[in-house]
Formats: sequence, C-alpha cells, structure tokens
Amino acid sequence: MVNEREEIRRQVREIVGMRPVRWTDHRTTKGDFPGRDWALEIFDVPSSERRELIHRLWGLLTNLWDEKHVALTVLFHTPENTDRYYAWVREEHAAEMAGAT
Repeated sequence: MVNEREEIRRQVREIVGMRPVRWTDHRTTKGDFPGRDWALEIFDVPSSERRELIHRLWGLLTNLWDEKHVALTVLFHTPENTDRYYAWVREEHAAEMAGAT
C-alpha cells in the first residue's frame, strides 16, 4: 500500500514527464522554511519549461488544497544545477524506476 505522500509524489512525477522528484530533506536544503513538510523538488527542468510544468501541475495543486488543505510547494532545479549539486538524485531515480518495472 502506498501512503498519501508517495501517491502525491508519483502523480507529480507522472505530470512532469518522469523526471526525478523527491520530498525536500536535509540532503537538498539547508535550514527550515514554512511548508517544508509538503515541499517537492523536481530535477532536470530547463528554465524554459518551468512555466508549462507549473501550468500542468496547477490542477493537482488546486485539488490538494481543496480536498485536503495541503499547500504543496514545488521547487525546480535546472539540469545544470542538478549536475552541479544533485547528480546523485539521478542514480536514486534510476534505481527507483528499475524497481518499479
């Protein structure tokens, strides 16, 4: 059985084209911020694609608020920043996708 957070992450990953998506934690952010518990990071998103992805995610974000009062925060990382700071998330993502098949 998949818990609610993982189901949300799965839906986001599907909407953004199966890019690496993970919940924010100590490995990707320093310090705390309001809403961190419900913050997802999406990796390998060129700046030119950000607006369209936000548009595609809007329905899910709205439904989460309307139905569950969850204000999901979405953080995008460009491919360049993913290379520079978070290349390891690609390995985690590949292993997760291999295990899902």
